[in-house]
Amino acid sequence: MEPPHSNSTGTLPIIVKPISLSNRQRFSHVDEGLCGVVGAQKVISLLSSRHIVISLNHNSLGDDGTCQLFAYLCSTEGSKHRATITEIDLTNNNIGCKGLQAIAEFVRGNDVLEVLWLTNNALTPDPVTLASFANALNSSRLRLLSVTGNSQLGDLFLDRFLPLLRSRSLGELHINAIGLTPRGASAIAAWVTRSKAMDNQGMCYLHTLKCSGNNLGVRGVWEVIRAIEKGNWALNKVEMYANQLTEPQLQIIAIQSSSTSDQPPSIPETEEAWKDCQRGLQRVIMRNHYWRRQTGKEACNLLRYARSLLMCSKLLSTPSAPSHLSPNSNPSPTSTILFPFFALPNELKLYILALFAPSLSSMQRIRVYNYASDPKTLPPLAPNFRQGAGKGYRSSLEMTCKLSSPDGRFVATGMGLQCREQEQAKFLEAVGCCSYEPEPKGQLDRGSL
Repeated sequence: MEPPHSNSTGTLPIIVKPISLSNRQRFSHVDEGLCGVVGAQKVISLLSSRHIVISLNHNSLGDDGTCQLFAYLCSTEGSKHRATITEIDLTNNNIGCKGLQAIAEFVRGNDVLEVLWLTNNALTPDPVTLASFANALNSSRLRLLSVTGNSQLGDLFLDRFLPLLRSRSLGELHINAIGLTPRGASAIAAWVTRSKAMDNQGMCYLHTLKCSGNNLGVRGVWEVIRAIEKGNWALNKVEMYANQLTEPQLQIIAIQSSSTSDQPPSIPETEEAWKDCQRGLQRVIMRNHYWRRQTGKEACNLLRYARSLLMCSKLLSTPSAPSHLSPNSNPSPTSTILFPFFALPNELKLYILALFAPSLSSMQRIRVYNYASDPKTLPPLAPNFRQGAGKGYRSSLEMTCKLSSPDGRFVATGMGLQCREQEQAKFLEAVGCCSYEPEPKGQLDRGSL
């Protein structure tokens, strides 16, 4: 059940999109019979520092070849690749837990790798391996992870992996066709609604969850939908296609329902019931879309005013401020540039600024204030053409992007619109405003005083 696509122009969270790359940047050896250690050694001999996407799907590296490859990438000699590789595709390579351990060591602390495809392998729910992998993800900048098609993972994977996963960078998770049953729905529901107060527990920061091709059943899918509706405002794309129960599973549920009085009545697996699920999911996703756009819009709007007012207030309060700007200096007829706002107590300043962003939580507004008053977050006034000279188009594009302002007030020409959207997305991620964040229960909102 796929939510309707949004055609709005609201600012989106950072989402991994396919990038057009030259053949020199893409290391693609698909279905070439690379097998075990020998295949890994061939890959190592062909790798160069210019490669940023590694595609090795449909080979037979197995655990031994995977360990050999990632031991090299983690070594001093292979560290040059760690600084350039942004995507790795190891689909259908018969990788098990031993190989996943080696991959975890490469992922740990990696702030360059963004996409990891582990589709259709032989992963199993080994608790030690999953704990190591989850901890590695928490310290990385990975944005997309796919374990689709690892049918041996099952419900135990969710029980042992999700409670440890709290990566703020991971925005997209694919768990299609991994053998989930209705019991797995409870683990997903608990994870997507977990309170931020539980620091040592897993937390869901996803914007996209794909969980098709399992056996959650109508009741399991509804459990996930209600959990999102109750306590998750970040998910804006959820897929749960083809989650019908098998005939043996239906018989087991029927027996359980008839033998226990406390068992909730089963929901029939009819076409109409699945349509109801689809409508319910679309309704929740549309709600999240609306509040995500509203939150991003208000955060950028708040930055626009907070940047001018708070940074100027900070300048006026510093001892080194020019005498004609100092609030302690005697005002003269010609020194009327001071806005009365600057004379207000800080509490009133923040209260007034909060009116520009009523949908943001107190903590979100505080993060925007801190960002706005920090001179280090200001974009450069002019490009440094000397620094970018001779480095080609990529450096020119990066330099152009740096000129963009998250609040949209000033943008360089050329790639300006694209760069502005990128800078806005980075700003929203930095201040935690990629999604709506309700005030914690019992907390009095007093304008972030």
